[in-house]
Parts: sequence; structure tokens; C-alpha cells
Amino acid sequence: MGKDKKEEEAVFLRKKITLLRAFSLLIGSMVGSGIFISPKGVLKNSGSVGFSLTVWFACGLLSMFGALSYAELGTRITKSGGHYIYILETLGPLPSFLFLWAEFFAIRPANSAVVSLAFGRYMLEPFFAPCAAPLPAVKLVSLLGYYTVLSLNSWSVTWSARVQTALSIIKLLALALIIVPGIMLLAQGHTENFQDAFDRQSLVLDKLPLAFYAGMFAYSGWFQASFVREELIRPERNIPRAVIVSVITVIVGYMLTNISYYTVLGTQDVLASPAVAVSFVQRAFKSLISVVPVLVALSCLGTMNGGIFTFSRTLFVASREGQWPPLFSMIHIRRHTPLPAVMLMFPLVTAMVCIGDIYHLMNFFSFSRWLFIGLATLGLIVHRYRHPELHSPFKVPLFIPVSFTIICLFTVGMSFYSDPINISIGCTMVLSGFPVYYLVVHRQMSDRCCSLFYYLTHKLQVLLEVVQQEIKTY
Repeated sequence: MGKDKKEEEAVFLRKKITLLRAFSLLIGSMVGSGIFISPKGVLKNSGSVGFSLTVWFACGLLSMFGALSYAELGTRITKSGGHYIYILETLGPLPSFLFLWAEFFAIRPANSAVVSLAFGRYMLEPFFAPCAAPLPAVKLVSLLGYYTVLSLNSWSVTWSARVQTALSIIKLLALALIIVPGIMLLAQGHTENFQDAFDRQSLVLDKLPLAFYAGMFAYSGWFQASFVREELIRPERNIPRAVIVSVITVIVGYMLTNISYYTVLGTQDVLASPAVAVSFVQRAFKSLISVVPVLVALSCLGTMNGGIFTFSRTLFVASREGQWPPLFSMIHIRRHTPLPAVMLMFPLVTAMVCIGDIYHLMNFFSFSRWLFIGLATLGLIVHRYRHPELHSPFKVPLFIPVSFTIICLFTVGMSFYSDPINISIGCTMVLSGFPVYYLVVHRQMSDRCCSLFYYLTHKLQVLLEVVQQEIKTY
């Protein structure tokens, strides 16, 4: 009895994520703003309906390759942290810190800002249709949605997981309301928008990387289970199952959704629409004109929830590994949530929502994200070579991580020709981490700096009511 009470009072992250919750986390993270805003970006940069559908399928196949590679990494490396911990364990501390630096200052806040802005736009759409919602109102609602999810993740792991499950169901319902009427119209012979689907004259090869960025943004989320590996129940079994089922589900859903879009909307309609799903409903299903935008907004809310839930674990693990301030490896004494890590993104996301634009932000963070995801799967190849004796309960054919790594790094390289300004900014952000690493992480601080640092950490620890998690052996 005493032992059970002591275990209940211990402060650590519990294993509360079942197979269903892992599946909900992945579905909830993948199906969000992307499928409702990316069709415009994919079509614009691929040039035609046929090529855009090819890009969507290729992005799904590429996501499956990445998900399978990460599933093997998740069975080889038993720590949470996703990209960060995989790069740290396979390629070393410098590349992992550069990822952490880019993730905190560029990738994650920009990604969260994109999803938040999509949430605000779709939430206000029914109130202002057929006119566009005022931009200040969109940004205000975007921030309110983000702050709500932030508060939920600070409050309870269990409730954030339950909300994610409920929102995942809503996401699938939103897709169904787009797929069903579109496929019905296609079956009735409405194929005029698919005439001359592969128009080669409109294809611009140097823009294809941006089309892939937009498509991969819609699929991004297949890696989220790796961020919470230590909180998963039976991860060696549940990670592969969750990623395979969820990615297949999303590929099928996305292909059918895009076919439905193009059945109802012409290419010019898609390119001119600020909210493709709303334009679709206005044409095909007017009785649901006020329902679908709200469902889409809730889908974006689920993506925000999944992103905060997993990114806080990256900061938590990085702090535990000594590459981030120790405050961010601490747990709230009653809520058992990584409160400091959850709250850290608050100012940066707020700033990017206030000053950013969806499509510029998407190109800005995609360069860094896919560079480091490619490095993580390269790390799997390196890890196999260095540890041939290591038994993994899940192993993929070597051509899968090799193909994924080559495509990721090639796309990153090509993107310098497609959008040199935003990509150069992203590259500069990554490179700026070099001096920080050597001055702060690699080199020991002076005694005076250490004393001040630990004094501030202690004061914040008392204010936030957080402590270092206790070592727990399951």
C-alpha cells in the first residue's frame, strides 16, 4: 500500500498513450490545416490537375517511407524526442543542437503560426461569407485558439490526449463531408475539370520542390509518435502499427479529397480561393456552408494540440540531455505535465501569427524541417552500420531510408532555386546555431554566469511549481 502511494506521488511522465491514442495523435497531427490550404500551393507549383495529384500521391508514399524509417528508429532508440534524439544518438551533439536551434526559432513557431492562421480563417469564414474575414480578426481568433490548446496541454496529459481523440474523429468527419459529394458528382459524369489533366506546358520543374513542400506539409505529423516514445504503452509494438495504419488512412483520404476538390472546382477556382474547402462547399453542398468551415477549424485545433503535445517533449528531452536549460526538463508537481517546455513557444508563435503570411511561413520552415528529417533517416543508416549486433523488433528494407534521405536532401537543395529568399533566411537561421553551440553548450560557463543561471532557474522553478522528474523504471 505504501509503495503504491509513493508511486502515485512520484513526479514523472506516465505511460498513458495507448495504441488508440497514438493512432489519434498521428491522425490528429496529419489531418489538419494542410489538406484545406495546401491544394492551392501544390497546384500552383505543379501546374496542372494531373501533376498535382501525382505530387499528392508521391508525398504520401514519401511520408510512408519516412514513417517506416522512424518506426525502426523508435524501436532502436528508446528515448522520447523524435528528430532531436535520433540525430543526437546517431550523428552527434552538434547536428542535434542545430536542429533544436532551428526547431525552436524557426520550424515549430512558423508551423504553429500557419495552423493557427488557418484555424482563425476557417472559424470566421461563416460569419463573413462571401467576403473574406478581416485579417486582424483572423489573427486575433488564431491566437485565442492557440492559447486555448496551450492551456489544455499545461493542465493535463490525459485530457489533451482525450481531446486529441475527439478531434481526430471530427477531422475524419470533415474529410467525409468533402469526399462523399465530390465522388458522387464524379460518378455522375462531372469529369470536365480532368480534361487535359497532364498539361506539360504549365509544368515548371524548378517549382516542383515548393509543390512537394506544400504536399509534405499536409502529411507532416507522421513522426509525432516518436516524440512521446517514453509515454507510449508497448512502443515496440504500437509505434509501427500506429504509423502504418494512420499513414495509409491519410493517403487514401487525401487522394479522395483532392479528386473531390477538382471535380467541383476548376484550377482557377482553387488558385483564387483563400479557403479551398469553403469554396468547395459553396459549390457542392450549400446546406452545410456554416458547418464544414467550423469542422475544418476544429481539425486545425487538433493539429495545434498534437504539435504542442509533442514539441514540449523535445524541449524536455533536450534539457535532460544537457543541451537546453534544465528548467525545461521539469514537471509540474501536481499536473505531471512539462509546464515550462509547453509555455516556451508562447512568445514566438504570437509574434509569427501577428506578422506572418501562411505561404511564406510554409516555405520558410519547410527547408529546415526536411533537412533535419533527412539527416535523421541518414542517422538510421549510420546506426545500422555502427551497431550490426543490435536486434530491432521492427526493421525496414535498406532502400526505404536510403530513398527517403536522398529525396529529402535533393528537394532541400532544389528549393534554393525555387524560393531563394525564404530558403536563405531558413539556412541562415540554422547556421546561426554554430556560434551558440560552441559558446554556450560545448564550452563551460564561468562560475559567475553559472551562479546567476542557477539562481534564475530556482526562482522560476518555485514560481511555476515544477521539479525534476524522478527516475522511473517501468
